[in-house]
Amino acid sequence: MAILEPRTDTSDVALIAAIEADQIANRITDSEIPVEQHLDPDVAWGVAPIADTFRNVVLSARFAPEDADRRIAELAEAYARAGSGFVWWVAPSDGPPDLGARLARAGLTLEGNAPAMAADLADVPLEEAPPSGLEVVPVTDPATLDEFLEVIAADWLEYTGGDYTPTQRETLAAWQREIPLRFPGEPVPLRWIGRVDGRVVATSRVCIGAGVAGLYAISTLAAHRGHGYGRALTIAALRAAASTGFRIGVLQASDLGYGIYRRLGFRELFTYDVWVKRGPAE
Repeated sequence: MAILEPRTDTSDVALIAAIEADQIANRITDSEIPVEQHLDPDVAWGVAPIADTFRNVVLSARFAPEDADRRIAELAEAYARAGSGFVWWVAPSDGPPDLGARLARAGLTLEGNAPAMAADLADVPLEEAPPSGLEVVPVTDPATLDEFLEVIAADWLEYTGGDYTPTQRETLAAWQREIPLRFPGEPVPLRWIGRVDGRVVATSRVCIGAGVAGLYAISTLAAHRGHGYGRALTIAALRAAASTGFRIGVLQASDLGYGIYRRLGFRELFTYDVWVKRGPAE
């Protein structure tokens, strides 16, 4: 995996740029399931080998008004040829200013918003001990990876109900296949699990491909929330990144996590609008 030198500029302008760079690294240039990368002058996008809407992503669009509708149609057609839906993350700096309205006319749906946050890791309590009874463990082999994915998969079912879709099963299998190949090139463990009474209950992951510690997969099983496990797993991932010289943490917050991150020292810089075009099988 390619790792940039740690970023050190904590001005608002630099942090916004770091958040956007981390998104591109995590979802396109250094994604855990490798994607077909497109870093065009006016937009970054990736086509995954799986028709999983949430692995096919568009970021950092900077379209001229006269080109925007054509470019949106070109990207939508590329994903249609791949047989997949896709997610389009829109930041305030993306353009043109009416990009959201144009996406709506192209058939995408605004499915939510995600506050983009950042922190100087010097302000985060990285040495804080985990709650009593929580064992924090690095993911370093297929067995601990299976535990990590158990929580991620349970998180999917919490929101969708029922059973896993064929696409979700294919995505889980791809992670089981691809992530162990990454372990030897990672300077520190980038994925963490928390166990209580020997059973996995929480996860965290950090992406370091853009020179910052990008937090992802912060998840706690529903029956175990409210005990500080998410906070502890967040700290574990950030502490691992900080141990190799990283100074800045970034993330996109969920409603469940927002308060946790604020209390850890993160602050909101802007909000992403998350637009989705569902695939033919969804």
